[in-house]
Amino acid sequence: MYYNKTYKIVIIAITLILSVSVFAHPTGNMITVGKHVLWSYINPIDDSEHHACVMIWSEGSEPEVLMTSVYAASDFMLYTNQKDIYIIERRHLQASQQFEIRILKTAIGKEPKVIWDWMEDKWRIGEGGFFMVSDHQIVFARYPNIYCMDKGKVPTPYFEFHKPISGMRFLANNQMLLLGNNSCWLVQQDGKIINQWDDLIDETVKNAPLNRNRIFDVDYHNEELLLAYWGKRSFEIIDKFGHRKTLLQQQEPFTPHWVAFFGEEKLLFSSKLVFNGETPKPNLIKVKLDGNTAKVW
Repeated sequence: MYYNKTYKIVIIAITLILSVSVFAHPTGNMITVGKHVLWSYINPIDDSEHHACVMIWSEGSEPEVLMTSVYAASDFMLYTNQKDIYIIERRHLQASQQFEIRILKTAIGKEPKVIWDWMEDKWRIGEGGFFMVSDHQIVFARYPNIYCMDKGKVPTPYFEFHKPISGMRFLANNQMLLLGNNSCWLVQQDGKIINQWDDLIDETVKNAPLNRNRIFDVDYHNEELLLAYWGKRSFEIIDKFGHRKTLLQQQEPFTPHWVAFFGEEKLLFSSKLVFNGETPKPNLIKVKLDGNTAKVW
């Protein structure tokens, strides 16, 4: 009896987690490249086969599709060093029930070029954040560690850290944000801690989406930490004095996914998390310097 109950719970949990990708598309991320913003989604938005796309937007224009995967059940994950843009394209092979990835390199106004061809992905590379040391070496977060992998090789630990890591974001000046279960660390590229934020999770939260009371994404700029708080359906910021405030409190069914600093302004991305077959509706807004918001997409 215990086995049957446990088995049912596991199946339900797996189904719900997979449904997040299908209905709300949180797999991917959002980056800023100079005056441009890029993020991953699906194209068309109501595509039941889930063909991933990369969207691009700049001030004064409308968001447009930069590229779309020809593969169903695909995802894109992005990284930029503010010159080059690296794109991980992932596809799921139904026949073998495995994931494959390839890595493309591009820049604003250029055609993407494949630099790593398709390979089996046992590590879900890029899902927790990544950066490219060079065209031949990648560093990525895969719970609970940070890994480094040379092209054609297998991953090895990048550095040892004292806490489990679920996400990573590479910043300027060779610094990184590491996201844990209830903490975030600003570290140097060797893992040395520069700053630390603890107790990010409000344990009193009730009815968190999918019962996952977690921080989904973070960004850092000018001594401020920007949070996409999935469990609380809120976007929040912690200033250099440790003061925390809510920038935007959303209501069901909207769920925060990604954040990014856009100069001194802030970008907040969410979408509707629904399970009734309705098309997931993206919601990207910009918070201006005066605190007012503007709809982007």
